[in-house]
Amino acid sequence: MKKIGIIGAGVMASGMARNFLEHDIEVYIWNRTRSRVEPLVQCGATVCASPKDVATKADIIIECVSDTPASRSVWLGDEGILAGADGNKVLIIASTVSTTWVDELAKTCEDRKLPFLDMPLTGGPKGAETGSLCLLVGGPHEVLGGIRQELELVSSHIFHFGQAGMGIRFKLMQNALSSIQINAAAQASRLAEKAGVEPSRFYEAMHVGNMAPASPITTSVLKDIANPPTSANFSIKMLEKDLRYAQELAQELGMTFDLLDDTLQDFVGSKENPSEKPELSSVVNMYRKFDRGR
Repeated sequence: MKKIGIIGAGVMASGMARNFLEHDIEVYIWNRTRSRVEPLVQCGATVCASPKDVATKADIIIECVSDTPASRSVWLGDEGILAGADGNKVLIIASTVSTTWVDELAKTCEDRKLPFLDMPLTGGPKGAETGSLCLLVGGPHEVLGGIRQELELVSSHIFHFGQAGMGIRFKLMQNALSSIQINAAAQASRLAEKAGVEPSRFYEAMHVGNMAPASPITTSVLKDIANPPTSANFSIKMLEKDLRYAQELAQELGMTFDLLDDTLQDFVGSKENPSEKPELSSVVNMYRKFDRGR
C-alpha cells in the first residue's frame, strides 16, 4: 500500500486519517494548529513540519482544508505541497473551494507533469468516521485507477465525473441543492406551525408517511426543528461559503439561479446570535429566522 499524506485536521481529514491508520497505512499529516493532530499522532500518524514535508514523504497527498484562501496557502510557496511534489506522487485537492482555484491548480500540475485529482467529499462526519465517504473525482482515469485500492479504504462509493475540475463542479451543485431543500423545509415547517400544525406532528407525518417531499435531508431538517439537537449538525457559515462558490460558477456561465440566490440571502440572514460561537450555527437558526420574516 502507498503512504498517505493528509493536509488538514478537520472532521473529514481526521476521519480519513484514522481509517487509513486502522488499515495499517503509513500516514503523514500536517495542520496549521499542531494540537489538532495530537490525537492522530497517538493513533500512529507522523506529524510533519510543513505541507512540503508531507509531499516529500507520502505517495498520495490529500489536502482537505476549509476554503479557497486556506487551500492556496498550503499548495503554494516554498513550504507548500507543490514544492515537495514530483511525478511519482498523486496530488489530491479534497476541499470544497472555488472552481477557479481548482482549474488553476489543475493547470499548474499539468504543466509540471504532476498527477492530480480533484476529489471533494460527501457523507459528512459519520461517513468520515466509518470510512463510507462518497468521493467525487475529476481527473485522468489512469491516475484514479492507480490509487483506487487506497481510496476504497475510506469510501463506500467513488464517482468519476471526467477531467480535473469536474468533481468540484458536481459538489457545488450538490451542496446548492441540499441547501435549497434545507431552506425550504425550514420555511414550510415554520408556516405549518403558524397555521396550527406542531413541528413534531409535521415531521412525523412527513417521515412515517413517506410523503413526496420527505427526502433524507428534508426529514433530517424537520426532525431537528421538532427536537433541536444539543450541538450543530452542520455550519451555516460553511454552507454559505459553498453557495457563494456555486453562485460565482452560475454567474461565470451566464445562468440565473434564483433559488440559489434566495437561499444564500436567507442563510446570510440567519446567522447565529452574537453570544453563540460561529461553529454552533445549525438548521434551527434557519427555522428561527422566519419568526422575524424575510
